Amino acid sequence: MKKPLIFIFVMVFTILASGAEKLNIYCTTFPVYLFTRNLTAGAAGVNVELMIPAGTGCPHDYVVTPQDLKRLSVKNLLVIRNGLGLDDFILKPLARVNPGAVVISVSDGIKEVIHEKRSCGHHHCHGDHGKHEEKISGGNPHLFASPDTALLVVRNIAAALRKQDPSNAALYSRAEESYLKKLNDLKEKFSTLAVVLKGKHIAVQHDVFAYLARLSGLHIAAEISKEGVSPSASEMRTMVRQFKKENVVLILTEPQYPDRTALVLSRECRIPVIELDPVASGPADAAADHYEKVMNRNFEKIRKALVK
Repeated sequence: MKKPLIFIFVMVFTILASGAEKLNIYCTTFPVYLFTRNLTAGAAGVNVELMIPAGTGCPHDYVVTPQDLKRLSVKNLLVIRNGLGLDDFILKPLARVNPGAVVISVSDGIKEVIHEKRSCGHHHCHGDHGKHEEKISGGNPHLFASPDTALLVVRNIAAALRKQDPSNAALYSRAEESYLKKLNDLKEKFSTLAVVLKGKHIAVQHDVFAYLARLSGLHIAAEISKEGVSPSASEMRTMVRQFKKENVVLILTEPQYPDRTALVLSRECRIPVIELDPVASGPADAAADHYEKVMNRNFEKIRKALVK
């Protein structure tokens, strides 16, 4: 009698398990996908996917494809996005094809967000008579590019996972504790740079390294390719003068952008240029520790370039 009862129990359990609705988690950006994978490893009934190709980088201008729309219509969907204007492309299409989906922005509530003042003309802002005015930015969205702010992002993701999937809450908490320790170790490494590098001026391709510079004690004196537009010849001459006047000691480039302008400035000003990876993009089959490995390489490059 026992065997038939056990068989019936197993069959009922299997049917119930197969009927359970899987939690589909879609991440809009590569770094958020890396963090979410680390937090959900081993979680039963959870499917984590990256919405855009892993090599896309910062997807400010990404256009949702018909294939994306089909994927977004899946049931029981949690969309984890960066926010701060980096991946707004997802909002309108998602509201149209899957209004019941839950969306969380990993930047929400983070007080350490850098807000910058930018000058803009009347055709961009709401000033009158052609006057320029100062506009406060919505916030630098590249929180993932520095371990201290990535740590805050991971906390937000873990909290959202526990809320949306309480059955795996204990697993998420354990994974969070383990991953935060790794990120905190990275944070402490970069903090040691600030002791010897505090106040040194650097130039960057664009504002992706704002948080990493702040953590490392570096001051960004120039951004050489604002919004992906290369400087003109006259702007190049102005930057050369600026670099020399402000004693810029290093230029940071990224694998996601061409480095031609940076190399020209490096030769003209006789200052080194190094390539750091903000982990905005990466390999589709990235290992679980991809972020930590890249950040450790970044640390070593800065140390070798500037610490004598």
